[in-house]
Formats: sequence, structure tokens, C-alpha cells
Amino acid sequence: MLLARRLIQEKRDVVIIESDPKRAIEAQAKLDCMVVLGSGTDRNRLREADVENTDSFIAVTDSDEVNLVACGIVENLYPSVNTVAAIRNLTYTGADGLPETVLGINYIVNPEAETARSIFEIIERGIFSDIITFDKCNLILYNIFVNENSKFANKDVQTLRKSLKADFVIAAVNRGNEGIVPSGGTVIYPGDTISLVASEKQMDIVFKVLGKERSKPRKIAIVGGSKIARFLLRNFDSSKRKNIVLIEQDGVVCETFASIFPELLVVKSDITEETIFEDERLDTFDLLLSLTDNDELNIITASYAKRIGVDRAIALVKNNNNYIRLAKHLDIDSVISVSEATVDSLMRYLRGAHVSSVHSLFNGRFEVFEFTITAEMSVCGKKLKEINMKNKGIIAGITSAEGVNTIPSGDYKLQAGDTLVVTSGRESLGFIQHLFS
Repeated sequence: MLLARRLIQEKRDVVIIESDPKRAIEAQAKLDCMVVLGSGTDRNRLREADVENTDSFIAVTDSDEVNLVACGIVENLYPSVNTVAAIRNLTYTGADGLPETVLGINYIVNPEAETARSIFEIIERGIFSDIITFDKCNLILYNIFVNENSKFANKDVQTLRKSLKADFVIAAVNRGNEGIVPSGGTVIYPGDTISLVASEKQMDIVFKVLGKERSKPRKIAIVGGSKIARFLLRNFDSSKRKNIVLIEQDGVVCETFASIFPELLVVKSDITEETIFEDERLDTFDLLLSLTDNDELNIITASYAKRIGVDRAIALVKNNNNYIRLAKHLDIDSVISVSEATVDSLMRYLRGAHVSSVHSLFNGRFEVFEFTITAEMSVCGKKLKEINMKNKGIIAGITSAEGVNTIPSGDYKLQAGDTLVVTSGRESLGFIQHLFS
């Protein structure tokens, strides 16, 4: 329902085809859209949903086979409709990644691969809370929770930029149930979460003021031999994998990982065993990743790891995104949601060819996306101060075609090849996209 909710928030017409009666009733009650009870592989249900007149058909059930068949049927019946499928099984996608197409499907997303990529980027950037990286732009977005003792607390944005002597943009503020597009006079209060965009070098200055340090982990413990763990390990080179320990209770899974990654230390054990943390000296590790298929176990394991002295901890959430809100209260550095990583990938495709990445902020209240300026766009050649965004969004950063990062001022002139990072409230996305079309 996460994808449907975000599309509805953008005032798009959405029809859900759901085979589970309970889920169908829940979707009908919670979402402002039409719900058709049945299977996406049923031609009659496809006609009832009027798929023929839609822009895109997206199959994201828990079954790869249903997703493949449903998209195949739509592609055959309605070739003008874009087809999108979530496919998890490596039998279909190949061990080395996604093929360009299967059965004529226009776009394929592997939820496990997308999630692993998100985790790897966090590790590479120094594991400081939740971060967002971009495909083309070299800037980074950091989500920072502001407590009463924070240097950000009770100061306006303009004062913060001057006093910290760093080049950054506060692109969005989450306050309770409210999302705020900040201006220079916006005051940051304790309890706010801010989205801050800057280069790595400039963020080092900010971190120093906050009394925090970015550091890449040398010793990593992974709990759970899941598909996500396998994708993640493929991102590391063999020399890095020598410093990684995998803890898994299933003997067959242990043997599989040991054969695929011979340099990896695999420990057959249950993470809930009383002495496992002591036996494996996990308190000496820089990072623990809990990547099992059990959300509750991941949250508990990550939280306990921080309590016994592990420097950083990341927990995976596959089924219940409500756990994300608990993370900051349990001292967990980052909670990664499979559904959010998947939806971000799908939204990137739906945004069009000039959009290279899309990410959701604050439970969908904001969206941050990057796109490339082309010579045909009406804003090309204009200074930023000449573009009236009506306080509906913020241009948080720019990377030029030559790779130069800029935290923009009003005098910056947009050029073809510039890649922009833009944040916007979800209800304003239509306006922002039209502005930069």
C-alpha cells in the first residue's frame, strides 16, 4: 500500500487489484482509490480495473511468478501500457543483477538488491544516522534528529549557516506530523528532524560541531544469511570481506555462504543464544547489521548490540515500517525499510528518463529527487532567483556536468548537464515537476 499511498498523495488516479479479501478491505478503508478484488493474472479483473487506459501497470505481489505472468498478460493485451514488476528470484534475474527485460516488461526492480545498495551506501559514507545518496549528484542528504542539547536547537536556518561556517542547505524539516519547507527565518526546535544536504567535506565540519565523527567500519558482523546479506556482500571486494563475520543458525545456509564467499568467516549460531555476543566478542566490532527476515529480532539485536558496546548498528525492516519510528529511541543508527527502498526505485522509473533517483522523506511527507537539466527545459539558462518555486520546494544542491558540487545561491545560472537535488512536499510535486519540465 505504500506505493499506492504516495501516488494518491500526488493526486494520481490509482486502482489496486488485490487477491486477499482482508487486504482489499483494508486498502479500501485507508486509501482514496478503487480496489478490485481478484488476481492481476485474471483478464476479467484487468478489464474491470480499466488497465487498457492506464499509463502503467505495476505488479508488486509477494510472488515473482504472479508478477511476471500479470505483466506478460498486460503487455500482450495492452502493449501501450508500461509494465513494471518486482522480481526477487535470482533464477529470473541472474546472480549478477537485473536483465534489461523479461517477457517484455519495461522495468524490473529487485527489492533485496535495492535494499542492499542502500545499506552499502550508508556504510561507505560513514554510517551517520540515515543518509541518502544520489546516482549522479555527489552531494549527500543527512537526516539529523535535533535534541535539546543540539547546536541546531532554537536557532533559525540563516543563523545556523553563518555560525557553523559550513556550506549546506536544510532542505526539509519534520516536526511531529508536519512537514516544513524551510526558509532562512525558520527556527529549528528540539524534537525536529532536519534533512541537511552538503558535500562530504562540508559535512565533516558540521559533524565536528555536533561532536560526531564519520568513520568506515573495519570489522562488520552480519546477523542473518538472507538474500539481502548475499547482495550486500557482493558489493564488498574480497579484501573487505575478510573482516566480515556472518552469524546464521541454519547449517545449509552457512555452507552456501561459505562456498560463495570463501574469505568470509561464517559462524553457525543463534543470535539469541546467551553467550554469542561474548563468544564472538561482538562488542569489539565497528558495525553490526541485523538482516534476518524477522523485524522484531532485527530491532532487538541492533539495540542490544549498541548497549554492549558495538559502535554502530543497522536494523532491517521487511514487514512493519512502524519500527522505523522507534529507532531513535533505541539508539539504533539506521533502520532500513525494504518497502521504502523498493518504492523509491519504482518512483524513480515513474518520474521519467531525466530523473535519476527518487527518495521519500518523513514517512512520505516529502520527496527528494535528482534530475538533469536539458537545453530544452524552460529553466535552462535562468538564474535560480528568477525561478518562482512559491515556497513549495527547495533546490538543495547542484552538481555540474564537470562534477563540481555547488550549494546554490540565487545568482546561480542553470546550465544543460547540471544535476539538481530538489526537495518538495508530496502535495506540491506536480507543480515542481511542471516547473522543471
